[in-house]
Amino acid sequence: MALKLRLKPCERVVINGCVVQNENRRYTLTISNFAQIIRGSDILQEEDAVTPVRRAYFLIQSMLLDPEVAAGGSGAVAAMMAQLYTAFGRPDIQDRIARAMSHIGERDYYKALSALRPVMEYEGTLLAAPPSAPAPAMPASGIGHHPGHQSGG
Repeated sequence: MALKLRLKPCERVVINGCVVQNENRRYTLTISNFAQIIRGSDILQEEDAVTPVRRAYFLIQSMLLDPEVAAGGSGAVAAMMAQLYTAFGRPDIQDRIARAMSHIGERDYYKALSALRPVMEYEGTLLAAPPSAPAPAMPASGIGHHPGHQSGG
């Protein structure tokens, strides 16, 4: 089954490590056999790989883009994915990570990246949430006294 890529004007796509850029109009490109493909908009820059999920995504992306990295990166990515699986307790997130691991085993790195995108979004919401603050301690002087608030009398 052929893959049809509809490229926007000036959009980039990487096919088997080769960067292809569209001209100034929409274009449909048909890929007739399996190839490692990633759209430019899905590429994560190395300086943005600053969280555990983003580092895993970046390594998988590197495996997609470079066969040498793919040959030597499977052990590292398996360890990273196992850590992510145990770190996230939500079953739907764990399912995404398991699917990504399965796709990596099949060397279908694009599908692995697709499975990880919602995990990256979830991680972002966790990191953006303010940390849970402990409940303030009850002052020794009793109820009704608020620190920094002076009562006039």
